[in-house]
Amino acid sequence: MSPSVNGRGPRRHYDASGRRARAAERRARVLVVARNRFLAEGYAATTVAGVAAEAGVSAESVYKWFGSKAGLLKGVWERSLTGSEPAHAERRSDVGSRRASDGAAIIRNWSRLAAEVGSVADPIHRLIETAAGVDAEIAEVHAEIERERVARMDHNAGYLVDGGYLRDDVTRERARDVLLLYTTFYDRLVRDAGWTPSQYSAFIERGLVAHLLP
Repeated sequence: MSPSVNGRGPRRHYDASGRRARAAERRARVLVVARNRFLAEGYAATTVAGVAAEAGVSAESVYKWFGSKAGLLKGVWERSLTGSEPAHAERRSDVGSRRASDGAAIIRNWSRLAAEVGSVADPIHRLIETAAGVDAEIAEVHAEIERERVARMDHNAGYLVDGGYLRDDVTRERARDVLLLYTTFYDRLVRDAGWTPSQYSAFIERGLVAHLLP
């Protein structure tokens, strides 16, 4: 038993893990509600107060977690990059690239993940692109996201460079640019044109192999 403090009985140790878990659950609920509202109503019409009310939290909590409505949209974007499985898609991408036996296997794994992540990320990316044209804060968020995308695709291209898999006339920078291009088509082809996710994944795989590998 813990020693008494000033004769007031045993001292209790405060366990904050439950409180942190509840806060994480509320934050996750806010992101789900915000995503649905942003996509249904658009960026301008969506309010932090409305998101907070539907999620059952205070507006002050939303501002504490995300800073602003633009920060909330950035949070929705970052959550979409996780994909549809518990492990983050970027971690799964890195694991697949390290374990792959050749460049074609790396690209096959990327193509599968591009379809998975694109299904949740591309609608948000298009929303951010549109809102950036009329909102200065979102324009900054969009610029930050694009810098992060360039850095991530350069990271991915490094696996092909390090493995010696790139075609001789393809530089790391060229590979990065091709990867950037091919990861922006999901919403346009699947939602707008009616392709299936499998068709999209196969399109990505064929295109990347043709442009990057010998």
